[in-house]
Amino acid sequence: MPAKRDHPAKPATPPSPAAAGGPGVDDLTWLAYRAADALGEAFNKVSRDAGLADLRDWLVLALISGDQAQRTQLEIATQLGIDKSTLVPLLDRLERDGLIVRTTSERDRRVRIPQATPAGITVVKKVAIARDAAINDRLAAIPPSERASFHATLWRIVAG
Repeated sequence: MPAKRDHPAKPATPPSPAAAGGPGVDDLTWLAYRAADALGEAFNKVSRDAGLADLRDWLVLALISGDQAQRTQLEIATQLGIDKSTLVPLLDRLERDGLIVRTTSERDRRVRIPQATPAGITVVKKVAIARDAAINDRLAAIPPSERASFHATLWRIVAG
């Protein structure tokens, strides 16, 4: 007969990545990947909840509705770091859903200029609010006084 326990057994603690033969907590590559993955998944959820396919849809909508600049599809792809072969079906989907329209460039009739519709602008605003909440949730462990420094550090990394 098994011995009677006075206290419930503690759940097994999963091994750390380093103990499992993987990268350790000091591995910046692993940490950056995991942080980007965690934030990306939170942002994708916010985008999907608003009826978009993922964060890339929102990034495109936000870019083309943020100012009055008329960007070509190639300029959008370059600015956002999205391959043009990925951007075209994304724009097709946004157009089909009534969130953008594509007009012909006045300078070159072969070039299309995506522009957000009023419905697209509404989605941008809705996702921006939910995105801010998701960021605050994910960054809750970072004191507000340190977030500006964290943000500036990320920009320095991105800018090179």
